[in-house]
Amino acid sequence: MGPELDRYLAAQDDSAEQASLAELIALAEPVIRRTVLARLAGRWDDIDDVCSEARLELLLHARRMKRQPAIKPIEDFATYAGTLARNTCFRYFRRRRPDRTRLKKQVRFVLSDEAGFATRQMHGRIWCGLSGWSESQPPGRLPDAGSIQGERDLSELLRQIFSSSGGPVELGPLVDLIADIWRIPAGGEVEVAEGPADIPATLPAPDTVLDQRRFIGRLWREVAQLPVSQRVALLLNLTDGRGSSVLALFTLSGVAGFRDLASALEMTEEKLAGLWPELPLEDNVIGTFLNCPRQRVINLRMAARKRLANRLGNPPW
Repeated sequence: MGPELDRYLAAQDDSAEQASLAELIALAEPVIRRTVLARLAGRWDDIDDVCSEARLELLLHARRMKRQPAIKPIEDFATYAGTLARNTCFRYFRRRRPDRTRLKKQVRFVLSDEAGFATRQMHGRIWCGLSGWSESQPPGRLPDAGSIQGERDLSELLRQIFSSSGGPVELGPLVDLIADIWRIPAGGEVEVAEGPADIPATLPAPDTVLDQRRFIGRLWREVAQLPVSQRVALLLNLTDGRGSSVLALFTLSGVAGFRDLASALEMTEEKLAGLWPELPLEDNVIGTFLNCPRQRVINLRMAARKRLANRLGNPPW
């Protein structure tokens, strides 16, 4: 696995764990930046955000490895960091297709929330179908978009598709089919030319970084004073101007650890780690955590924003 990762996994106290974790991130940083630069060349405004997201994902996986020894160990840390950075870039380009990304979340919500549907994971892929199908049901075949009526009710449309497929289908192609039926444009590009890996991204001035960190610290202290329901409604949907979750800012700025984020949301670290790739969450999904309807989630978030605005001035979101 490498001596750096071994030291982290063997650390027994918080100070040793933090020191070895910082060593791991320092080792991965040049690999992550080189990989992201090669794929996002020319998109200088987004490079630092994507690198930060990749670093956070690495932190999450390292924590999971330490708390769950049964997880398969990393054989080549540099290779893993590069692969993780590439996957983060893929998510970045998927976010450039916001309509289809939102549709995927809606499909997953209906499949998990409504009776009659079922999902399961096989070989790292999510398969969807009717709950009455057995686990031995052979995979189905998606119908052509033209053979399905353009039903606007998603539940009914899913039932039509599964009736035609005759067996479980993969989530990704299923979402693409629904997007074609509803004529949701693909939008955004998903391939970029390889660019030079030695062009540094522009960094903000040190005094700007310090001011931002101070504000994030103030924001976190105020968020911690909100009622739990308002914290959940706000944090799980907190976004920047591009619609991306900014929850990672608290961790990446050093203001709050991942454990603090999980505690503020009153969920386990493992639960939050599982939700992380899906952030920001739709209000319907947040409602399942709070056991309340979508409109109640909206009202809770509005109340949280109003309170924070009164205490902090106009926040940047």
